[in-house]
Amino acid sequence: MGLAPQLITEEVYQKALNQLQHITKDNRVAIRLRAIVSAKEHGVTVVSKVLNITPNTIRSRVKNFKEGGWNNLEYKQGRGRKSNIKEEHFNAIQEWVEEDSNLTLNQILSKLEGTYNLKTSKSAIHRALEKLKFSYITPRPKHYKQDPNQQIEFKKKSKVDDGK
Repeated sequence: MGLAPQLITEEVYQKALNQLQHITKDNRVAIRLRAIVSAKEHGVTVVSKVLNITPNTIRSRVKNFKEGGWNNLEYKQGRGRKSNIKEEHFNAIQEWVEEDSNLTLNQILSKLEGTYNLKTSKSAIHRALEKLKFSYITPRPKHYKQDPNQQIEFKKKSKVDDGK
């Protein structure tokens, strides 16, 4: 058995155990707290091998837990790719959709490219519409053999009398 870990004191260990009892969800914070508790009981090296992370990662999580509690174990803002759609683009999209609610993603893309010289993807526009609380409705697909004249005839013949 190696040396007793000096980084994880008894106070930190008890605090982690206490916090772990109050967490109801099995989320990242709970996993990280379990890693701290396990590192005290079994050693940092063993836990790092089991979790497939480096020992320095566990040590940094212990330091973060010491400094700010379980809140410091959550993911920090700033992860992931940032959208190239800025606030002014959101405002423009909102105006365009409020003016014409039948705009398609391709039309919004072309307006953004024409007005702001912004090239982006359909999925980015879709996420922007969701963020603006707009729903994107797609029409029903039409079969290539579908005859519009037969549809009109069918609608004329099948009108239902409500009895009013």
